[in-house]
Amino acid sequence: MNIGNAVKQIQKKYPSVTISRLRFLEKEGLIDPKRSKGGTREYTSKDIDKILKILNLQEDQFYSLKAIKNNKQLLSNSSNKNLKIDEYSKHDALKKSGLTQNNLDDLIEFNFEKEKEKYNQNDVNRLSAFAYFYNLGLSAKNFSLLKSLSERGIGFFESNNSFIDIDEQDLEIAINKFALIIGSYILEDT
Repeated sequence: MNIGNAVKQIQKKYPSVTISRLRFLEKEGLIDPKRSKGGTREYTSKDIDKILKILNLQEDQFYSLKAIKNNKQLLSNSSNKNLKIDEYSKHDALKKSGLTQNNLDDLIEFNFEKEKEKYNQNDVNRLSAFAYFYNLGLSAKNFSLLKSLSERGIGFFESNNSFIDIDEQDLEIAINKFALIIGSYILEDT
């Protein structure tokens, strides 16, 4: 696949990836996509997997590019344990999610987000989801239905007394299952 299609595929997991970033990884010698006779980069599934590994090391495990270049075994070692990050700065949360400062400002203006000093993993996951929709061409004014659905979801959990004594981990599982059910109905009707 060409570089544009490679970026689109990678952005599903790392929305902040750009064509320039892939070219930079190539310039740094971390990836080496084949070239067509016309000189166009041709990315294989192995290239995509390697790029995803590099991005995981950089963005999820916070290895520097220099550390990755100097320790090639990081790319071949599948037993690297992901670090669990409890707190992100705004800069790191935006970088990891792929959301721009302008997008965040837009979300704050429409009361979808609040300005924070520290962000947790749920925040980053939510910002990443917003980044996905921004990349599709939507903006905060298009998200009012999401807020309405969320408020109805809160009502569902508040009205069911069985959720009162549930621990935080089980509540997270219940919310994810709730989202899965809602998502499956949307897919079924489209």
